[in-house]
Amino acid sequence: MQFEHTQFTLGFRQALDHGIDYRDYQKVDRLPEGIPLMAIAGVWGDFSDIRCLFIDQDGQTYRRHISGRAGRYVIRELDWNAKELRVGQVLVVLKDCRST
Repeated sequence: MQFEHTQFTLGFRQALDHGIDYRDYQKVDRLPEGIPLMAIAGVWGDFSDIRCLFIDQDGQTYRRHISGRAGRYVIRELDWNAKELRVGQVLVVLKDCRST
């Protein structure tokens, strides 16, 4: 999959300029386990939150809302700081909370 943007974190308007509208993604409280998910973008909300967008191999999209604390935006089920994600990076939520 090819993307027009290279930076994972984007402002709302920047995301729209790239054709990414987080409102089109299914909001989830936790990313699904055992499914490879590709990181699309992290769209900044207020100063303390980010909406992380993912897609699976079947085209199902997911939006995970993360609140920041002390400059970190940890996706708990991945034990990963959202600010460190890369566009196109593939992650899998495992039952023991480690990513691959």
